[in-house]
Amino acid sequence: MIKDLVAKVRDFIVVNLEAKIYPDEIEKFYTKIAPIKEMCVFTVSGMEGIKESKVLWAVIQPDLDNFRKFASVNLHLAIKESFDNGSSSLPFYKKLKGFTVTLENLPHDLFGKIDRVAVKAIYEPRVIAGIEGALPVLEELSAADHLLIESEAGIKIVGCLKQLSGIKRPIILEDSLELDLGIDSLGRIELASCLELAFKVNIKDEAISRAFIVKDLILGIMDALKGAEEISSKDPAVPLEPNYWKKHLRVLPKEEHLGALEFGTGYFAWLLRFSLTAFDYLIMKLFFSVKAEGAENVPQEGAYILYPNHTSDLDGPAIAACLPRRPVFQLFFFLFIPYFFRPVAKSPLVRNIVRMVRFIPFDYSTHFLEALRSAYLVLQRGKGLCFFPEGLRTTTGKIGKFRKGFGVLAKESGAKLVPVAIEGAYEAWPSTAKNPKRHPIRVRFGKPLLPEDLEKEGFAMGARNGYEAICVAARRALMELKDK
Repeated sequence: MIKDLVAKVRDFIVVNLEAKIYPDEIEKFYTKIAPIKEMCVFTVSGMEGIKESKVLWAVIQPDLDNFRKFASVNLHLAIKESFDNGSSSLPFYKKLKGFTVTLENLPHDLFGKIDRVAVKAIYEPRVIAGIEGALPVLEELSAADHLLIESEAGIKIVGCLKQLSGIKRPIILEDSLELDLGIDSLGRIELASCLELAFKVNIKDEAISRAFIVKDLILGIMDALKGAEEISSKDPAVPLEPNYWKKHLRVLPKEEHLGALEFGTGYFAWLLRFSLTAFDYLIMKLFFSVKAEGAENVPQEGAYILYPNHTSDLDGPAIAACLPRRPVFQLFFFLFIPYFFRPVAKSPLVRNIVRMVRFIPFDYSTHFLEALRSAYLVLQRGKGLCFFPEGLRTTTGKIGKFRKGFGVLAKESGAKLVPVAIEGAYEAWPSTAKNPKRHPIRVRFGKPLLPEDLEKEGFAMGARNGYEAICVAARRALMELKDK
């Protein structure tokens, strides 16, 4: 008893505010709100070149069984979303500044407890250097692993991974597709095409969507190749060439997703949208004094994409409350709703409501391509789309990096792009807060921009391809609008 008490007294850390923090308490809190197998909290010094700085950091080993259960492979994204949603009750000095995801086992002492000193020694230099993913492999590969990576299938798969990731170093079995090779949701779609061309057979999505590391992928593909059907001339694999995404997006969404799009003006759908819009306007005016600037810049007809900075759950309602009547009734929202695809949310009532209010739900793991096809079809029909190019809400209030999916949709659709700067929503309801508070919100609509103009500007800024060029130039335009 006394020994445990002494250990607890000594086992604390101090951040810049000189507040004592007990890491085991923070670890217990976070492991309850996210699919985590084990985590270690410690302080990192010298972030961003500031020697005196000291921030709270965590190294996390995710519970892969939980992720596999729901076919979710975007580890960092899913954990971050859980942390943002669940940490609102923590004091600000106990909230993590960031975390590192690792698939390696964390070091333990002789008593089976996490060795914090060892974890800090291994990971702090990597955190400061911005390195995430597999640790260097020191031991020799087993005979079975040698056979796996040197097999015909292994060589072809590694070749595809090198082509997509652009990595020059040797790819190892422990490399994470997401963390080490940078293969995100769109990258997995491209990987599927690359593998089908390499093996000349149709490969099931599960073999790719459930792989976390290179070893998972090779084993999954080798298993999928057993009895796989050859690619027919009617449904050939799409090669990774300049028009790759245009060919993919022109394919109609599957029936389940196509049926979720409502283009008509049925009475009940119109009444529901009218009622929700009126209620939204009333709430946003009364509690947040929402104010619109430049609403006349939103096109009254034709395809366009509103792209706002994503600061809060109030962003969508604030935009809807500020739009003129015609655009708001024609607007579709592209929303990250991972739980929508789980069985508990597949009731006809829920799906009909989502359809009538014109949401295009997606997750980054298994339904991203179908959602992009749905969004592309919406734009081809001359409708408006609200797309948050950062993906998730910011935790700092600053505009984050734009995701490639935004660039793909903008370039291939040719739709006008309207930047939307939202101010005050972060202060009213940040992702780290449990409940909103009253704070004025301002929504500023910029002038419509053409994708081809942004592409030229982005290349001049050093972008490597057209999609990246649109993303970096559109992001700069949004930042300039926000700073006015």
